[in-house]
Amino acid sequence: MQRSLIIAMVAALFFVPAIATAGCDVQGSGEVNVISNSFPVLELIANTMKKCSRGDLKIEYKLTTEHKEETAQALAAASSPYDLAQGANSSIAPLQAAGQLQPLNDLVAKYKGKYNIEDSMLIKIDNDIMAIAFQINCQHLFYRKDLLAKYNIPVPTTYDEVLAAAERLKKEKAVEFPLGGTFKSGWNIAQEFTNIYLAMGGEFFKPGTALPAFNSEKGVTTLELMKKLMGYMSPNALALDTTAVMQQFQQGQIAMANLWASRAPKMDDQAESKVANLIEFATAPSTVKGGPPATTLWWDGFFIPKNMDGDPDLAFQILMEGLSEEVVKANNDVAIWLRSVYKPTRYSKGAAASAMAGAPAYPMKPQITMVHASIGANIGDFMSGKETAKESLADAEAAYIKGAKEKGYIK
Repeated sequence: MQRSLIIAMVAALFFVPAIATAGCDVQGSGEVNVISNSFPVLELIANTMKKCSRGDLKIEYKLTTEHKEETAQALAAASSPYDLAQGANSSIAPLQAAGQLQPLNDLVAKYKGKYNIEDSMLIKIDNDIMAIAFQINCQHLFYRKDLLAKYNIPVPTTYDEVLAAAERLKKEKAVEFPLGGTFKSGWNIAQEFTNIYLAMGGEFFKPGTALPAFNSEKGVTTLELMKKLMGYMSPNALALDTTAVMQQFQQGQIAMANLWASRAPKMDDQAESKVANLIEFATAPSTVKGGPPATTLWWDGFFIPKNMDGDPDLAFQILMEGLSEEVVKANNDVAIWLRSVYKPTRYSKGAAASAMAGAPAYPMKPQITMVHASIGANIGDFMSGKETAKESLADAEAAYIKGAKEKGYIK
């Protein structure tokens, strides 16, 4: 995905979305069926799309948290009951690998002017546009602005600076734990590894193959940095996920963490937080000065199934009505939108800045989920002192190779 994927995220902020009042200018007739996950911005999009219904045009929209499983089943069938489906980085890769998605190049070219379709919205795999994205989420730096100001600590921009700031806060006994981190064994810690490893220029696969490349010098350096960071965290860091780290902030236990942008509004929730209005947001730290932020962009978007039996042109028009500039303008704070008319808010500026600084998208390869799982299941042994970094990476490599051979990714 291009670096121009810059501003947006999945956020349910504190107000009710408004439906854009502009008329629906869709040419054609028939029925369009849509399936997606269920959260506030998608409810908004669903309601906007359904406003296009008229006598000769019917829009059906299914919001469900089981959308991923239902979409996979629908696209594997002889004919899909859905004409549009919502997905993300991780879910599109296996569908694309199975040849189940329609390229959208011609439709984008046809309607680019009418709907002002921006390059930042285009999800490309090789030379084909396979989805239209509307928002992103990513992890970025949350920090206690009062503590950094009190001890004259500049906002860290690199992990060396994060460690220096943590050491100062520890020395001053300014807070219970200088750092927090979503280091829970499994998916969370693998995501932290991914963020730092990619920022170091690491590659998960050998070029042009599904063979693993993460058991490397950069992989070892990544783990060593993570171990240093964990030294400033709670002793039970390997049990803490996103919600737990968010609560550490709210209870005043930590001063800094790379946390998901979608949790930013909760920092000021006075019903939950003892530090409301004391948390600020900035770009995710880089591993080296001038390098990309150590985070990955997770986008949400829509695609058209290859086995749909409806009209792709009609479905595409309905999609773009739901993602129009008018919708974004009327609902600026519902998401971090992928349109230039979007105006970053206090809670989204850290994500927007990270994206603009060149944070990469989370990898879109079908085998990446197996790599993620293998890393998450094994690197905890190094973090807890049971193995060396090289041993843990070798275990993860072996687990991935075994699974990849069973799936046919590796012969």
